[in-house]
Amino acid sequence: MDSGTTPLQSPGFLATLTSVHFVLIAVLAVLTIIGIAYGMKLSRRRRQGVRELEDAGHLERSGEAPAETVTVERETAPVAAPAPVVAPEPVASPVAAPVAIPEPIVPPVAAPVATPAPAPTAPAAAASETDLTRLKGLGPKVAAMLVEQGVPDIATLATLDAARADAVAAGLGMFAPRMAKDRWVEQARLLAAGDIAGFEATFGKL
Repeated sequence: MDSGTTPLQSPGFLATLTSVHFVLIAVLAVLTIIGIAYGMKLSRRRRQGVRELEDAGHLERSGEAPAETVTVERETAPVAAPAPVVAPEPVASPVAAPVAIPEPIVPPVAAPVATPAPAPTAPAAAASETDLTRLKGLGPKVAAMLVEQGVPDIATLATLDAARADAVAAGLGMFAPRMAKDRWVEQARLLAAGDIAGFEATFGKL
């Protein structure tokens, strides 16, 4: 902001100018003292020479010699005009170009792949977990085959009619004749009804 002052009116320039004046005044004072001392020395030498000539008879004393006026020319040193103070030109500070900040790269997020849920399957009872092996002539292997055909236990086997029983027997492969020969459906009905005595009387002890 311009405060209305020129470079010549600035405090720094005035202080420098005042110091220069003090130095010049001191130099002039020293030169004046030296000139006065030198003039007094010349005056004493001249008076001494006059006395010596009068004592030697070469010069008659015709009264007191008028006092010599010693004129000391004051040497005035030329005062150099102060050099104009040139205000330094303002240096434009380099303005940094705006740096573009790259936007963060967000990796594409892959859509979650939906894994097909396994189709619900009816829990098939293992041969060791079914009571079909209680029937005479029916082992674990045949029990597992019956479970695969939807006959998991004795109670289910007891409900089969003749047509359904033939269809189940057809799925037993080489064991198909055993179903009718050992009368598994009849055994199942006695056990499902809780007639253990009738079962043992017909098929033997459990």
